[in-house]
Amino acid sequence: MSMSQYMSVFIDESREHLQLMNDSLLEFEQDTEDVKIVNEIFRAAHTLKGMSATMGFNRIAELTHHMENVLDNIRNGVSIADGTTVDILFECLDTLNLLVDEVIETGQETTEVSDLMSKLDEMVKGAGKTTTKPSSKIEKKETPEEKKEEIQAEKEIDEQVEFNEYEKEILAAGKGKEMAPYLIKVELDEGCLLKAARTYMVFRNLEEIGEVIKSIPSVQELEEEKFDNSFLVAFISKKSIEEIKNSILEVSEVKDVLVSDIDINMSEKTEAREIKAVKKISEKQNKVKKSKSMVKKTTTTVRVDTEKLDLLMNLVGELVINKTRLAQLGLEYNLQDLSETLSHVDRVTSDIQAVVTKVRMVPIETVFNRFPRMVRDLSKDLGKDIDLIIEGKETELDRTVIDEIGDPLVHLIRNSVDHGVELPDKRESKGKPRTGTILLKAEHEGNSVVITIKDDGKGMDTEVLANKAIEKGILTLEEVEKLSHEEKLNLIFAPGFSTASEITDLSGRGVGMDVVKTKIEALSGSIEMSSEVDKGTETRIKLPLTLAIIEALMIKLEEEVYAIPLANIVETIDIAKEDIRTVQNEKVILLRGEIVPILNLSSILEVKTEKPEIEDRNTVVIVKAGNKKIGFIVDVLIGQQEIVIKSLGKMFQGTKGITGATVLGNGEVALILDVLTLV
Repeated sequence: MSMSQYMSVFIDESREHLQLMNDSLLEFEQDTEDVKIVNEIFRAAHTLKGMSATMGFNRIAELTHHMENVLDNIRNGVSIADGTTVDILFECLDTLNLLVDEVIETGQETTEVSDLMSKLDEMVKGAGKTTTKPSSKIEKKETPEEKKEEIQAEKEIDEQVEFNEYEKEILAAGKGKEMAPYLIKVELDEGCLLKAARTYMVFRNLEEIGEVIKSIPSVQELEEEKFDNSFLVAFISKKSIEEIKNSILEVSEVKDVLVSDIDINMSEKTEAREIKAVKKISEKQNKVKKSKSMVKKTTTTVRVDTEKLDLLMNLVGELVINKTRLAQLGLEYNLQDLSETLSHVDRVTSDIQAVVTKVRMVPIETVFNRFPRMVRDLSKDLGKDIDLIIEGKETELDRTVIDEIGDPLVHLIRNSVDHGVELPDKRESKGKPRTGTILLKAEHEGNSVVITIKDDGKGMDTEVLANKAIEKGILTLEEVEKLSHEEKLNLIFAPGFSTASEITDLSGRGVGMDVVKTKIEALSGSIEMSSEVDKGTETRIKLPLTLAIIEALMIKLEEEVYAIPLANIVETIDIAKEDIRTVQNEKVILLRGEIVPILNLSSILEVKTEKPEIEDRNTVVIVKAGNKKIGFIVDVLIGQQEIVIKSLGKMFQGTKGITGATVLGNGEVALILDVLTLV
């Protein structure tokens, strides 16, 4: 069995356990006397140790083993945890994350862990306990009396195994070589990870002391994890039952091992010429087994490669395109039977699309989980007291959006910690609590998800922002004087803009908020900020639920068809030529008391046309670009349609005004407009 096939599973599971350790350590720092939290950290470290040892990553295994020694002392009351203990455990966690990153990138561990292990050893010695040699299983110490009672009350195997003629001959030949035949039942932990890898380790250990004759289920089924939590092995060896058991128990996540002699009866009189391993189970164990069978646990989730999900979404997209084409053919040729069938296909396709979209959805918790630790470390470095409150982490977003939103959120939260929340003494002088608060919240809003980052810090002074913009040459004094309060606040998104008085590791380099805005707009999202001096700052990010299939308004310019995402459209109206005015060389209309600029879309997209820029009657699509509304004059409104977004490829990446393309029902390609960058 090749271990390379388990690498992706190892990486995923390692990430989960490291995240669990991170969350638990943050809780433990707040209450260092809670033994339950210590047990959680211990279990995560122990599982990670077993997984890494199985995969051959010794540095991860050794470091987690040394962590176990420290955690064992804490949970047993041998030592008391303090701030130093927590800091060292966090240092271990960071190193483990680094080692896993190295494994992902190079397949090898390069970071040195000996210094950290020495620190952990000193902590153990300081508690009056020496470190032990790393092993893949923590053994419970038993008194001789307990050991004797265990042997007397040994559980036994009740399964019956049939052997073919060849297997019988091997068993008989083994007996002739003074190798005793055994039947072994191996039971893995209920929450065992990498079950196939565990069976591999068991077989490897057994083959060092004997010969495996048969397994139930088969080796192939074990490799494919087509078994519950236990399996049988027919085995011949010169070793004793106790030695065989100990050999298997060296493998982590092995819950129990039962070994019994195989009663070989080669007599022709034996019915069906079977060799059976039959032994009794004590009455107590029988009851336990019955109760377990009544609550048999079934697998409810499976891991799926994200590339397969992307492929599945592409196939669903093709299905949607062809469904639209068939609908058009049915209308063109008035095929009644086809139309009736298509109505059913339409429902089925919509259901498939909904299911696939749902499968691609990931809780935003996967992004939010990184921030408690980040805020803890940053506030500690800056000498600030900050509480991070997280709400709505169960809110789901498309995996593509999840992958991209992490970095912008890091920028925003770092800004809240560095620029927003004041030092404790400063807050106290303002009549505020010494501990600042940052709220990170996600919630659904229609077909979008809104992420809010809010702090109760010093807020942003728009006059300071305006003066900084003049100082950096971004705007002139005359231009600044014309800006509204909201427009001055949005200066923070200008490239190269920074209000920091000095450059630090956190800020002051003039890179950040412009990148945040660009990133969010690239995801077809929007960002808005509001702030009040000494009250705090609030940032709202609005993102689409999915980027794969969207609702769009199809429009026509001469013979060319374009798609405008429905999420960007406010309304469509007809406007007479006399209603359009020119203000400061800009054509505008007055729409319910609001001045809206009007642009001819054909001119912007350079579509060849002989029509005048403004006609007597004009069809206008009103779109929202950030906080502003803009009207696009178009030739024809085709109608609303569900479209599948196709990438334009590397050559056209970053093209302003175009976010992708879609294939229409008639096979033609239509470009999808990005109104946020078009103007």
